[in-house]
Amino acid sequence: MAEHIELHKKYGPIVRIAPDEVSLSSPEAARTLLSAGKRFYKTKFYSVFPPVENPDIFTECREDVHARKKKVANVPYSMAAMQQLSPFIDDTIDLLFQKMDAAAAGLTGASINAFPKGSVVDLGNWLHWFAFDVLGEVAFSRKFGFLEQGRDIDGAIHAIDESQRYNGIVGQVSFLDYLLRRNPLWMLISGLGNENAPISRLALDELSRRKPFDKESEGKWKGGDGRRDLLASLIRSHLEDPERFSEGDVFAVAHGAIFAGSDSTASTMQSLFWHIFNDARVYARVQEEISTAVEKGTIAASGNISWAEAHNLHYFQACLKESMRVRPAVGLDMVRMVPPEGAELDGEFIPGGVSVAVNGWVLHRDKSIFGEDADIYRPERWLDDEESAKRMDRYMFQFGGGSHLCIGRNLALLEINKVCPRLLRDYHFELVHPGSELRTHCTFFVVQEGLEVYISRKQQ
Repeated sequence: MAEHIELHKKYGPIVRIAPDEVSLSSPEAARTLLSAGKRFYKTKFYSVFPPVENPDIFTECREDVHARKKKVANVPYSMAAMQQLSPFIDDTIDLLFQKMDAAAAGLTGASINAFPKGSVVDLGNWLHWFAFDVLGEVAFSRKFGFLEQGRDIDGAIHAIDESQRYNGIVGQVSFLDYLLRRNPLWMLISGLGNENAPISRLALDELSRRKPFDKESEGKWKGGDGRRDLLASLIRSHLEDPERFSEGDVFAVAHGAIFAGSDSTASTMQSLFWHIFNDARVYARVQEEISTAVEKGTIAASGNISWAEAHNLHYFQACLKESMRVRPAVGLDMVRMVPPEGAELDGEFIPGGVSVAVNGWVLHRDKSIFGEDADIYRPERWLDDEESAKRMDRYMFQFGGGSHLCIGRNLALLEINKVCPRLLRDYHFELVHPGSELRTHCTFFVVQEGLEVYISRKQQ
């Protein structure tokens, strides 16, 4: 991420980063590259990502097949569908706040230490566990138990991290996958194996709970409360037209939900809180906005905050957008192949067959779009001028772009907008290590650690 930023600062808007690959820094060129119908197709980089036997919406490179799968998956991922499942997100938020109350009171065990400023808690871990449990409720009608147990259940988060690390590296030279993870001998070598196996098992277990698939149950979990969750919607689509959406497709989308459904959301929330807590001026202003909203009755004084209420917190929304601009959750490049006839991008002709990469960490620092101070975190840029804000929004790529826009963005935004303002309303926070950067490493997502905070309950 930082390397790409520096490369473009040194060499300009088009940088050759491999013998057959160039990186672009122009947001306008990125919109062209990622737009539907422009014939810039995904490269073999994506073929490494699991499940390789049945590509999901993210890994599918065939545009017609991708469109067919996404049309089915768009229904349960729509904001309307997410809103219907909002009560179950609320239940998960309530559980998180039980844990935060215990932490603030110093009651969560030896890992929490009492200080005059409050108890110390790794907020980043709790946000990650929260995001995973929300995914469980929305996709499979049950929490996985991360919040209840306060730990990474069955090492699932670690497994995703390791799998993404492999994908990000081997995807650069995709034929190596046939010598490594797809090689039957790989599994026989002691200490090696498929680091994605726990996620595949989890997805298969969830499917087995719904079998046999039948139209009477409509794919709903017979041991659940009858809600139509993500998996039920996928199974229903499969039952309606098995040729158009196979059982393998059901597995692939369910697997993709587990594989990518929590890391990006957790990373975004970690960035948001780190930026707010690291700037006393920003923290004071967002606190004032929330306090004023409570006094005016535009948000509730206690309990959960709705999507609509959160969107009336304009400065909070600016903080969130600025966090997604400065520290987008995806750290690796979005790569496309130039069609055989070649194409002009950012005023230069790029020959056919060349891979072209764009990276949100680079694109979001374009000074012609985001201002001369694009390198710094300043939420006010989103409030200075309405037309300028609309223009900046047009060139934000935190969820990708074009027909490959992240399908889980509605769920991510819904849970972020419901939980983060409530945390800011109900607790005082202070960084344990102010001024210190979060520890980060980039697999595909930007994995962040070190959001340790003092936490104390505000007086109601």
